[in-house]
Parts: sequence; structure tokens; C-alpha cells
Amino acid sequence: MAEGWIKIFSATELYQVQIAEDVLKQNGIISHIANKPDSVLPFIGSADLYTSEEDAATARQILAENDLLGGGPEEDE
Repeated sequence: MAEGWIKIFSATELYQVQIAEDVLKQNGIISHIANKPDSVLPFIGSADLYTSEEDAATARQILAENDLLGGGPEEDE
């Protein structure tokens, strides 16, 4: 991911990340999905949601308030 973007959410199902992205969009936060399917079994893999460093804390708070973060925020990369 480009410099200045931080991973704030990750899931094995793309639709879960799309829901999180939509919630952030509704709150005025720009985010980007990076879908990483497995090279052998494309239906297995993960999708990550990134946002700018400036919006990361607010984005995590919004996701937590909407019960989209399970067990705490994702680690920064």
C-alpha cells in the first residue's frame, strides 16, 4: 500500500471489508480495499481496508461503534 495509508481492518471475506468501507464512506472517511486472494485457491485469502494516517483513529472508532472491529483494532503495517 502507498505511503501514508494504514491498515485499519482485515477480514477473510471481501463483503465484510466492503461493509466497513461503506460505513466509513457514510461518515466522510476515504478508504481503500486491497483484496489478496490466495494464488492457488483464489476463493481463499484476505481483504484489507486502508485509510490515511490522519483518519485512522477516527475510522477505527467508527468501526468499533458499529461493531465491525472484533477484539480491537488491527495492527498497523
